[in-house]
Amino acid sequence: MKAENDQRVLLKRVAELGKQDRSTEALSLVASALRRDELDAERCERAGRLIPKLRAQSRTGDTAVRLALLSQCTTSWIAASLIAAAWGRGGSLEVREGEYDNVIQALMSLDYQPHVIILLPWNQRLLHGADRPADQRVAEELDFWKQAWDLVAARTGAPILQAGYDWVGPGALGYRLSAAHGEVALIRRMNEGLRQALPSGAFFLDLEQVSGMMGRDRFYDPRRYFWSKQPFSEAGACCLARQLWAGVRALTTGPKKVLVVDLDNTLWGGIAGETEPLALVLGEGPDGEAYRAFQQHLKSLARRGIILAVCSKNNREDALAPFQRNPQMVLALDDFACVDTSWGPKSEGLRRIAATLNVGLDSFVFFDDNPAERELIRQALPEVEVVETPEDPAEYIRALEGGLWFEAVQLSGEDTQRSALYQRESSRREAQGAFASMDDYLTSLEMRGSVQTISDTNLQRVVQLIGKTNQFNLTTRRHSHEDLQRMLSRRDALGLVLTLEDKFGGHGLISVLLAVPVAEQPEKTLRIDTWLMSCRVIGRTAEHFLLNELVERARMRNYQALQGEFIPTRKNAMVSDLYEGLGFERVAATEGSVIYRYGLSNARPLKTFVQDRVTPSPADRQPEIPRP
Repeated sequence: MKAENDQRVLLKRVAELGKQDRSTEALSLVASALRRDELDAERCERAGRLIPKLRAQSRTGDTAVRLALLSQCTTSWIAASLIAAAWGRGGSLEVREGEYDNVIQALMSLDYQPHVIILLPWNQRLLHGADRPADQRVAEELDFWKQAWDLVAARTGAPILQAGYDWVGPGALGYRLSAAHGEVALIRRMNEGLRQALPSGAFFLDLEQVSGMMGRDRFYDPRRYFWSKQPFSEAGACCLARQLWAGVRALTTGPKKVLVVDLDNTLWGGIAGETEPLALVLGEGPDGEAYRAFQQHLKSLARRGIILAVCSKNNREDALAPFQRNPQMVLALDDFACVDTSWGPKSEGLRRIAATLNVGLDSFVFFDDNPAERELIRQALPEVEVVETPEDPAEYIRALEGGLWFEAVQLSGEDTQRSALYQRESSRREAQGAFASMDDYLTSLEMRGSVQTISDTNLQRVVQLIGKTNQFNLTTRRHSHEDLQRMLSRRDALGLVLTLEDKFGGHGLISVLLAVPVAEQPEKTLRIDTWLMSCRVIGRTAEHFLLNELVERARMRNYQALQGEFIPTRKNAMVSDLYEGLGFERVAATEGSVIYRYGLSNARPLKTFVQDRVTPSPADRQPEIPRP
């Protein structure tokens, strides 16, 4: 009762602040409550209805992700809960709903450009057409969604978040028979058809899996469906909203990159330095098995590309001893890209880790058993996601999975190698201190680069980088798979990627550059539409190497000039003067962008410490264009 009263008081306070023209304070208050999971499902939905009004009043100028939410059921409660779910995780959403069961018509009449289109089916047609064979019903539903996907590609090119179908009960055949021959089997066949047919780059949300985790008795509310054509309970709508937000984040910015963990009573039971490494709770007994299982889960995250780091208050020698001497340890020091040990505030430790890895703090998730440390990070570094760590280590994995921070559209070879890439980066940084000058250090790296055209073999990685790179990104345009195909099918368009390696190992594909012809110019001009690069290679003249290659290829196509554009965002200030530093001339500026020109007639190669790994043949210098 107290918790319910506290929630009521909080929302009342938020509403009052809004009326007093203190919307920014109100938004901060509701964000804090949502981040701490202090609001139940009903209050989350109410908060979601307040947030757009408060944002409009606050006039903060933050950019919202525009969503089209189109469904075969009513979505009003889901839309509000989705706004709240995003706001509690640092995201701003503008959600536009289609009318009930009006998906195709809504797509045909779209009068705005959404960043993501959410398609949410319901099972009424699939399950209630017993007069038609099951194969026919599945085929008809699949044709319906294919038509919707084609409309999305033709009219917007926005990425798709496609939810699957679900069953509420087993139907007349009962649980055993339905799974083999009845409604449950039909739902699963339908979902498998969706998965196989879904366009490349789309996110599939397995609704059957989501409702199963919560329990269908809690997730669905038949009374709500008969009253309003929304099948989800309040708790179910809130749970679904969190899953949808995870999918939207995966499509727009990608999963979180870094998981920072404590050591004592997090990876093992006990305190290193006070307890001998072999006497720590690990591997034996219920708690020891739980800590070991948690380590196994973290190792699996590292294998799929999540960067692991340690932030611990301890003497370094004591902190490292369990890794070196306890055979029950699953994790090794090599599994961590960075290990920060000190007695200072952990907020400073996280800043050091971010600087070492050269990634933003907004890509961090923090896991610590100490509530005081968690609260410090929440207040000092609000951009960091903080896991509300349970007291029982047996619940650690569930708590980490429940945040949905690492949901991804798909994994590439680059993802699975990311942890190793950042470990090698630590070696490079250690080596840097041994040289008197930066030129000597860069020479010692023995960097070798290869510029290739965008093709089917690297297109998935290119789309992934375009979707999530924010800092070294001149325009931050988010191009979908279909957008790229259309862009690169233009005559004389160029789509280039740069891969880089050095004596420590490979960096993988680290830069993307898209350039298209400019019409109606006094000189033949190639416009750089998109240029982005991985932050881990900034300052190593890789951008010089890539620009030199672009200039050469542009000259081969008889271009006389390059046109560059910088569109400022909250995260790309680091490249605000890149074009000028590369020798481009500033020719125009508006409130939203700056335009630059680079003449090719007298352009000389820029100094770079990257050597050409492979000299492309003349045939390779022609763009390999993925056709629609």
